[in-house]
Amino acid sequence: MNIVGLGNAGCQITSKFEILPQYNTFCIDTQNKGYSTYIKVQPQNSHEDYEKNYQELNLKNITGPTTLILCGSGDISGVVLRLLEQIKNNELEQVKNNETTVLYVKPDMRTLPKEAAMKHRITFGVLQQYARSNLLNRLYVIDNQAVEEILEQVSIAEYWNDMNNIIFSTFNMLNVFENTEPLLTTFSNINKTSKIATLGVVSFGDFKEKLFYDLQKPRVKKYFFGVNKETLDKEKDLLSKIRNFTHEGSDENVSANFAIYSTDYEHNYVYTAHYASMIQEENIS
Repeated sequence: MNIVGLGNAGCQITSKFEILPQYNTFCIDTQNKGYSTYIKVQPQNSHEDYEKNYQELNLKNITGPTTLILCGSGDISGVVLRLLEQIKNNELEQVKNNETTVLYVKPDMRTLPKEAAMKHRITFGVLQQYARSNLLNRLYVIDNQAVEEILEQVSIAEYWNDMNNIIFSTFNMLNVFENTEPLLTTFSNINKTSKIATLGVVSFGDFKEKLFYDLQKPRVKKYFFGVNKETLDKEKDLLSKIRNFTHEGSDENVSANFAIYSTDYEHNYVYTAHYASMIQEENIS
């Protein structure tokens, strides 16, 4: 899988994937901050100029399934649609099979300047329309404020490193589990219209769920249980607990499903992905 970062935030998260051999990483920005594979974009004066003056980039090494990571509050996010159009128009396998995914990081709106907030709303709105038009495989939305609240206590010195680590590790584990044969699963194919999604973590003991974005009206919830062999052997009521948990998360409008994986990890982990078909409305006040 290719992980492509756009702009400083996208490249900082993408650089986390460099340590894992199953990913090919590419960082697109105006400056190279030590990235393993760097693609330069010429600096521009505004969000609009980045789109208007976009010049096609050398993407010949990006083949196969690709995830583009970005935050929309910076000027460089102005190139995102031109970049996606270039990928779409290239005769690459991931485009033919609609295997391009976007991981969009919503900035913390509490302290965001008005101009940056407008860039976010424009970028986020267009990406949602792109996803709804079936031009993306999936649009995952991550809210920095929600991630900060999940971490609870973060030192100022390690703030962005810790924030980026949890986004990286959660998205990576989702990919790992989706490419691993489960011991038991109730997963079914997701409705083709459920293109907008978010990720989250669930505490193994009390099954308390924490999402990376407050997704409105989800239609599908998937839970990935990574359970070590000792727990699988000793906890005879675990399957019943998991069934009850997912049943409580289901109703006539929401389907909640699970898969259980055997792991060699010391601890047990639960990750989740929620999927919606509707456009996510933003408070513009």
